[in-house]
Amino acid sequence: MQITIEDISPVEKRVDFEVPWPDVAARLDRAYDKLRREARLKGFRPGKVPRQVVVQLYKHRVEEDVARESAEFAIGQAVREKQIEPIAPPTVDKLELRHGEPLKFSARVEVRSQVTPKDYMGVRVARRPAKVSEEQIDKELEGYRRRFTQFKPVENRQTTAADDVVTAEVHGRIGEHKVKTRTVQVDLSDENAGGLPGLAERLRGVPLDAQALEVKYQVPADSPVKSLAGRDVSLRVTIKEVRSRKVPALDDELAKDTGEADTLADLRNKVRGRLLEAENQRIKREMGQALIEAIVKANPFAVAPSLVERYAADIVYRTKMQLAMMGLDLEAGGFDDEAMLKEVRGDAEAEAKGGILVQAIGEREGVEASEGDVQKRIAELAAARGESSKKLRAELENNGRIAGVKSQIVHEKTVAMLLAQAKIVDEDPDRMIITPEQAGKERLIVTPEEAAAEAAQRRKGK
Repeated sequence: MQITIEDISPVEKRVDFEVPWPDVAARLDRAYDKLRREARLKGFRPGKVPRQVVVQLYKHRVEEDVARESAEFAIGQAVREKQIEPIAPPTVDKLELRHGEPLKFSARVEVRSQVTPKDYMGVRVARRPAKVSEEQIDKELEGYRRRFTQFKPVENRQTTAADDVVTAEVHGRIGEHKVKTRTVQVDLSDENAGGLPGLAERLRGVPLDAQALEVKYQVPADSPVKSLAGRDVSLRVTIKEVRSRKVPALDDELAKDTGEADTLADLRNKVRGRLLEAENQRIKREMGQALIEAIVKANPFAVAPSLVERYAADIVYRTKMQLAMMGLDLEAGGFDDEAMLKEVRGDAEAEAKGGILVQAIGEREGVEASEGDVQKRIAELAAARGESSKKLRAELENNGRIAGVKSQIVHEKTVAMLLAQAKIVDEDPDRMIITPEQAGKERLIVTPEEAAAEAAQRRKGK
């Protein structure tokens, strides 16, 4: 078999094949012999159908199958022998079987980006300070109060109050999306309750027995659910039940009820520590993302279109799952997958490049996922799913997903290594805010290096 490889681009190859006729003829013979044994035709005993009859009846189908199988075998051989790393099924063209002639065809193969990473050690990464406000702590403590709140049927009033919890049946539309009839629980004290920003506000002060109540409004532009921001909402709401809440006082007794502290002061300190830990984790993720973006910028390279499409499809899938969990009927709403795929293509390409670069750096630096790493990750996943590690491992291995677990671990360890080697610059956003009175005395714009130097000087002065 003759194989000729031509580089079309850094991530795409054209591979021309020429399979000798004897190899193709042998496959045809085997295909016809198998069909003769299996064919059940009137007037012939099983397994005794003459070949010429089989050829006359099934020639087109058999030749198509043999041509495809020959091409698949040839491509597989080329991948192994020429060490080609396809990232998607090759696209075959000009595949036509002609008797007595070699089978000639071409395949376009998208391959993994070949990148030699550089300038990835000692990358400058800004780190914002971990801050926990008293308001955040108060909000968490209010969460404890909600957790220990008792709910009772409403008595002696006719309309809902701002702190009631309403069970309601809703249906309608949000923008172009249809909301299937579903029962939701809406905490009227929470602006985003019920999975739909703004709904709680519209259910305050309405009759306790409201039937098919018409609710129309527009989702705020600053909504945390970005995909719904600015959309028009039109719903019909039927209230099924309304309960009032008896909220406990925020005192030492509540602290004891939590089982976490004996006094409110101690509980407050524990909450502060937990929030600070979560904030540090967020900052670490932000730094990791900023580091990857900086390395991608320092290492320009091409990435296969099919890989970008795969990342884009994943982004769209995650978005659709978020909307579906909110009860939106995406099919009835005419969710435009193609339009969104185009919209997220830039983000998808950045994600794809980041993944490729981190993988290349991990390979270059010898980062590996040990058996202990894999066992620990599987144990964490199993605990989250409420099943045994042994069962989950077997499932991952049977589905061929264990490699994905290892890849994720290597990615995380590589990013952690890069962060450990990075030049961390502490920056305080509050320090960048300058009042009009200060403007006459201080520069309105400072460089990152100046900001870092000022931050370091302030720490020394403490």
